[in-house]
Amino acid sequence: MGCASSKRIDVAVDVYRPAPSSFAVFDINAIDEPWFKVDDTQEQQQEKPTLMPAPILEKLNAIEDAPRTWDEVSKALEDLRPTLHRPTPPAPNPNPVPQPPAQDRPAAVKEAPRKSFSFHTLAELETKLSSKQEQLKKTESLRTELKKPDTVKTELKKSVSMKTESLTAFLPPPRTDSEGYKPVKENIFVLKDKLEREKEGKPSLVKFDPLSDYPEKCPPGGEDLVVLYTTSLGGVRRTYEDCNKVRSILEVHRVVFDERDVSLHGEFLSELKELVGEGESVPRVFVKGRYVGGVEEVVSLNETGRLGRMMNWARVERGVGRLGCDGCGGARFVPCLECSGSCKVVVGDKKERCSKCNENGLVHCPACV
Repeated sequence: MGCASSKRIDVAVDVYRPAPSSFAVFDINAIDEPWFKVDDTQEQQQEKPTLMPAPILEKLNAIEDAPRTWDEVSKALEDLRPTLHRPTPPAPNPNPVPQPPAQDRPAAVKEAPRKSFSFHTLAELETKLSSKQEQLKKTESLRTELKKPDTVKTELKKSVSMKTESLTAFLPPPRTDSEGYKPVKENIFVLKDKLEREKEGKPSLVKFDPLSDYPEKCPPGGEDLVVLYTTSLGGVRRTYEDCNKVRSILEVHRVVFDERDVSLHGEFLSELKELVGEGESVPRVFVKGRYVGGVEEVVSLNETGRLGRMMNWARVERGVGRLGCDGCGGARFVPCLECSGSCKVVVGDKKERCSKCNENGLVHCPACV
């Protein structure tokens, strides 16, 4: 007995044969399809394009039996080679222009002779060497003369003197001290015009005063100042804004002005009423004793540029002014030191009105007044 695996088993196995539809048995040549068939008659009818030029083809067609070797072809096409590879020469001019001989040609047409730096004989070499030696001697003599300071100075003086003499001949004679420049007032035409105006009874020309158009209304102590009446109360909004606008315009021009706030001191309000009347309100501007106007007049003058010219002509003070005061900061008033702004003082057993401050308990700033 033995193991079952050691026994020989004979199994009948058929050989693998692919199916008729597989690629192994598929023969494309066996298919007879109309688009796979090639018609020989169509190929013969279609002429293949040739890349040879037309004259060569004509020559080949003219030959009955075309040669089969390259030597025979080259011999047959020798007459066509110049036309293919060489350009045709230009046709001769039937009416040629005769040119003059070289002697009769102008200098611009003649060819310039080329310079020859070589020598042919010993005499030419000696002449060249002698000329070079003479040039070297001249340069050395010039160097020695230039090194001498006296000779250079004398030559410079001579050249300067000659130039000055030539220039003085064209310049006018110099002025004497008595013939100094005269002012414009002493001009002949100005004096003549002045005399004619005096004869006719007309006033002489006077420089225009831009402040002459405004009425003379001078606030107390404002003969040489710019006085501005304003208010610091904001009860009436439009009045308060107009005062700020006029103040900012004067500050832009850097004009030192005396601002008088009618809300801080009653005397300022009474001064303004005496100057412009009861119905007028602040702001009001006065320039060196002349009443300029309110906010509308100042704004229009500023927009047209007349305000700056007016201030320049009046020669008002420029700078910070009272705005730079450390005591009041430009307010011009400080609280009273006696009553501390209460307007009342104690005298014995009674309270009396303070005589040093105003109705608001303020006094003038001792630093800026």
